[in-house]
Amino acid sequence: MYCSRCGAEVSDQAKFCPSCGLDFSTVTPIAPEETTEATEMDAVRQALDDEWGVEVELGRGGMAIVFKARDKHLERDVAIKVLPFSLAFDKQFVERFQREARTAARLEHPYIIPIYRVGKSGQVIYFVMKYLRGGSLSERLERTGKLRPDEIRRMLIETSGALGYAHRHGIVHRDIKPDNIMFDEMGHSILTDFGIAKAASGTRLTGTGMSIGTPHYMSPEQARAQQLDGRSDLYALGVVAYQCLTGEVPFDGEDAFSIGYKHIMEEIPSPALATPEARELYEVIRKMMAKAPDDRFQTAEEIAGYLQSGVAPGEETIRTSPGEAPKAVLSTPTLPAETPKPTGQTGPPTTPTTPIPLFQGRRRRKQRRGLVLTGVLTALFLGVGGAGGYWYFVLGAEWPPPLLDAWLADSNAALPGADDSLDVLAADSLRADSLSDSLAIATADSAAPVDSAVETPPATPLPPTGTLVLTGVPQRARWSLDGQLQTDTVLALLPRTYTIRVSRTNYETFETSVPVGRGERVRVPVPALVRLRPTEPAPPPVAVDYCSEPGADYNKDGSCFDTGPRPNDLPLIPLPAGVSGSPSAVLWVQVMANGQPGVVKLFDDSRRPRLFEIAAITFARREMTYTAATKAGRRVDSWLRLPVRGRARQ
Repeated sequence: MYCSRCGAEVSDQAKFCPSCGLDFSTVTPIAPEETTEATEMDAVRQALDDEWGVEVELGRGGMAIVFKARDKHLERDVAIKVLPFSLAFDKQFVERFQREARTAARLEHPYIIPIYRVGKSGQVIYFVMKYLRGGSLSERLERTGKLRPDEIRRMLIETSGALGYAHRHGIVHRDIKPDNIMFDEMGHSILTDFGIAKAASGTRLTGTGMSIGTPHYMSPEQARAQQLDGRSDLYALGVVAYQCLTGEVPFDGEDAFSIGYKHIMEEIPSPALATPEARELYEVIRKMMAKAPDDRFQTAEEIAGYLQSGVAPGEETIRTSPGEAPKAVLSTPTLPAETPKPTGQTGPPTTPTTPIPLFQGRRRRKQRRGLVLTGVLTALFLGVGGAGGYWYFVLGAEWPPPLLDAWLADSNAALPGADDSLDVLAADSLRADSLSDSLAIATADSAAPVDSAVETPPATPLPPTGTLVLTGVPQRARWSLDGQLQTDTVLALLPRTYTIRVSRTNYETFETSVPVGRGERVRVPVPALVRLRPTEPAPPPVAVDYCSEPGADYNKDGSCFDTGPRPNDLPLIPLPAGVSGSPSAVLWVQVMANGQPGVVKLFDDSRRPRLFEIAAITFARREMTYTAATKAGRRVDSWLRLPVRGRARQ
């Protein structure tokens, strides 16, 4: 069955379209014609045969059919997306289909599927894109049920990077779901299907008040058919991550309306999670799925940055290597403010922002550390200030005291790095939220004069790029960044995750993924490459002779003859004198190509009169005639299994 709105293939038991959300209780799906698929396949093959060899249909979406094909010029596999012929007359679907190609083609990102060609051949409207061999996230969930936390973290980092890039270019995807997240050969997540994506300056293709998307993954504002921005995509990505973590979507219902209502009104279910990694990941998902857009992560870069470094948004980090834990420097995270509800706002109340518990724990530790440092500094300030004031004003002595001056000089000389330690202590003290107020109170209480106010220099803004330093690259080795060969080992890069690959002939390849953030200097040491052992050629197969000797495997698989040998006479042996009864035996008779008998052997060693055995062998060799076996029309030597029995002489 097919959806009457978008043409997507649906099951007979479906209650609404999984692609556009059309409720089948009000309309009837279209029954497929038996010859439609074959006709479309033949027409596409005929129209595109000059450049691409269409091989097989990969699947059908809301408004397209995807085929696997072979690029005849470049000899590579590609995927070709074709608008169904039944929708080719609809200008709205044609515009949406062509806009998907234009939208995806302008987004050049390693985690967004690349578009190779857009065109029209006869009645076939199509575009050609990269063929991804890793399948889709929905297929993987069907096989495994759920993903490990580290797999979900990697998927979120890579997909967030792709969404952040699209959002910076004014593109909102609006249909994030497992079907539209695929995997390449290296296991990287690739974002696909911008069929209903909307540019900030693009033309609106949906009617006023019409929601479009997949109901299970709609954000609350999308379910209300309100204006969307990139935070709607982050909500949908949170639903996908929840499904990967628990094995089921957070909200389900009988129809699209009930599911959308739950997205708007109900809180996200709290699953039972066994590991700390899963529980921490759930807190990230819960923040992504906040009902109010202002309560979520505000950008995709915030999600990727937290998952890469484990530091809350607002904290800057430094990192020296991919395996080293990030360190927060001179930055205090602030609690997100609760968004006031505008006057006259309709709909359910917004959910107050709840910071992720991991952020709260770090904040409390920093506040406690700041209060302790404040107390120590205040005590030192009062003690030194009081003693100095008494020495200078009451006694009229010089400042600083000679003894103190000499002691400080000796201490600095005897303790290398003492100045650095004081600088670090002062820097740590700046992290406390109440430091300025504490210093102001201490100054007011003390009688010590202050010559000049000490101003804290303004924080230096972070540069837009980070630095990647690759060390230990072996001689005669080549290294690439996201598939592009490089010559320099120090690069200034935009913030995202990069794939490094170092290769050398006859050595194992080193490959790793490295996140680079703004202002970071990431050092990646290349370990010593392991030399590959020379591969020994496989020994030639041992030929097995099934024809030279008789036995259980004789003429196995018909390898000895096509037509077997046969006797021309009845194998009745006259009994020799002294033998009575009806003895019998089984012989193997070698029948030569000319029909003459050769070697004759007993088939078994059953007990029988020895005189009868001798008589049977002699009779089979001298008295009987045979027809030779044939192989490929030629007569060949062969063995004949011949049962014989004795008869009394007449």
